[in-house]
Amino acid sequence: MKIYTLFLGKGEWGPGWPYIGYDEKGLCESIVRRLRDRFPDIEFVGCRVIWRYSREESWEVKRGLREADGLLLCIVGNYGTNPMMDNIGVEAIEIGKPTILVSFMYGGDWGFIRIYERVRGRGFPVLPISSPNFEDMKRAIGVMKNLYDMRGRRILVITFDKAEVSRSEEDKRRLTRMLEAEGLPIEVKNILAKYYVSPDSFTVDVHGVDQAIQWRRNEDLYRSNLKSIFGLELVRIDPDELLDYWEDVSVEEAGKVADEWVNEAEEIRVPRDPIVGAARLYLALKKLLKDKGCDAVGIECFPVLLSGKMPILPCMAFSKLNDEGIVAACEADMDSAVTLLLGKYLAGRPGMIGNYCLDLSGNKVTYLHCTSPTKLHGYGRSSLSYYIDRHGEAHFIGASPIVRFPQDEPVTTVKVSVFHRSICIRYGRSLGLLEDEKACRNKLVVEDDANRILEKHDQSVFGWHKVSFLGDLRWEFEAAARLLSLKVVKDDR
Repeated sequence: MKIYTLFLGKGEWGPGWPYIGYDEKGLCESIVRRLRDRFPDIEFVGCRVIWRYSREESWEVKRGLREADGLLLCIVGNYGTNPMMDNIGVEAIEIGKPTILVSFMYGGDWGFIRIYERVRGRGFPVLPISSPNFEDMKRAIGVMKNLYDMRGRRILVITFDKAEVSRSEEDKRRLTRMLEAEGLPIEVKNILAKYYVSPDSFTVDVHGVDQAIQWRRNEDLYRSNLKSIFGLELVRIDPDELLDYWEDVSVEEAGKVADEWVNEAEEIRVPRDPIVGAARLYLALKKLLKDKGCDAVGIECFPVLLSGKMPILPCMAFSKLNDEGIVAACEADMDSAVTLLLGKYLAGRPGMIGNYCLDLSGNKVTYLHCTSPTKLHGYGRSSLSYYIDRHGEAHFIGASPIVRFPQDEPVTTVKVSVFHRSICIRYGRSLGLLEDEKACRNKLVVEDDANRILEKHDQSVFGWHKVSFLGDLRWEFEAAARLLSLKVVKDDR
């Protein structure tokens, strides 16, 4: 990564802040040296110190910027109200590279404020930093670097293109075998077979009516925004390809993985077969992602399940993939997949996708889904305890990891809208796991302003799904939003 570094000041013997005789050049050299020590894999280029305007200097800055991945613009001295000096900074920002605009406090404050005012609200990716603490500048550069590292990632989406999906007799047999392996009472198995297996076809939402698959409403525009904002790519395949990988995984190999999961869990409330099936899917997805050169996956879960091409619910597999840093998003929810990727690169941890329910009298929000990672404190940290139980709505089938969320910890809940170039950010404190068999099984209860969230809910932009991360990550996500030119919505404030 190349960051073009530019300093604007008054010159050592010029009048103004910090003071006459202040060694600005020495300050700038010290800043560059400390940044290179901290970020050895970033190339800080340019490193120009400009004390007076010239057209040649401005051209040189623009030329260097066009070959860089970002701009670090530091105002280190008060050069007065010279509009031409301001112009150098403004014109550099107008190139459109992600920019960290820094004020060296008690020196560059006035120029910093003027330059920011001129670019504020114009859609440029600018993160302003004004602080006496050098660590704040390094923290901002760390966010810029993490966003750069995220670029080029590919998200694999597994779903159907056609509105009506037909099932072959072999597809039905796979579903039947799945029901038989669940150990269900005969009357329950017969009812499920009648409603969900016997029909020759079923319909799929190919227009993006459901909030999870908004990308279907205009896939070309979605792909364009995804690339231009985040540098990410959407890759689509038919569920038949997933089935091929599933069938290549032996039951014996999957059984070894399932045994590891069983040994980790504090309690098992389901038969062994659905856990083995989930392990088989986990192994199939890892191989599929490697072969496709993808870094994340989203499956339109129930349509693909009902087709017989994925004869298992993916909840356990998704939990384990997310624990390993392989983003796995329920219901082919691309916006949630992007949000999970942001959490991975900004905070080094997975998040939990969830719908949410509001307790208006208690000012609580419950985020709930049938899967959750256990490494919510970070990929290198200890796993949270979990037990394995049935899926929520499906109730009689599947294996879901029920995670024992911690209490009294900060929770940052986020959702990106790729279409609307926006990000929703909430903040509350965890009240732990609510155990209730109704609806989705993982229920993370958070103390937050439920009434405000209800009044500001925007289904058309952010949908129902949100992604919750343990920790106070508001600064990281807001900093990233500025560097990506995203609108920030705080719907609980």
